[in-house]
Amino acid sequence: MKEALFQISGATWSMHLTKDVVELLGSHAQLDSRAPESVGQLYARDLTASVIVIERATKLRAKSASRVKVKFDPKEAYAERKVLFESGLHCVGLWHTHPEPTPSPSSDDRRLARDYALSAKSYVTGIMFAIVGNRPLPDGLRVWVDDGSNLLPANLIHAKPNHSNVLTDSAATR
Repeated sequence: MKEALFQISGATWSMHLTKDVVELLGSHAQLDSRAPESVGQLYARDLTASVIVIERATKLRAKSASRVKVKFDPKEAYAERKVLFESGLHCVGLWHTHPEPTPSPSSDDRRLARDYALSAKSYVTGIMFAIVGNRPLPDGLRVWVDDGSNLLPANLIHAKPNHSNVLTDSAATR
């Protein structure tokens, strides 16, 4: 999958993950049963557009990582956000991997998403939270938005496969 478009049910806006973002996320999928989880942040330039283009994903250095858990230094994450903000990029969320085919957030994931959403509430109405499973993308990629009260699932609306230049309806590809 080269690109993906996600949308929360009933929302008037959507999230477009660019080719570079999708490639970075996919490159960290836990395909080996011994591979540790990875984590990083997601960035966009324009937070007011009807399509929020997630144009950059980064990988944070893990303080500790196992097959089922990863911890990062919030101070390092903040320092990264500060540097990228100076170049016009806004942090819009977090991503990490899970050692399961179709990922779903754990209770720790839900707490992290909520903490980030509440911390950013004065700047944005929600934080994107993506989990990369070990099934091929797009099936292995799940996205949510935490608005400080709810963790809302985002649906895959379109995916641009590696072999095509045309966006396809996700329902037709399943």
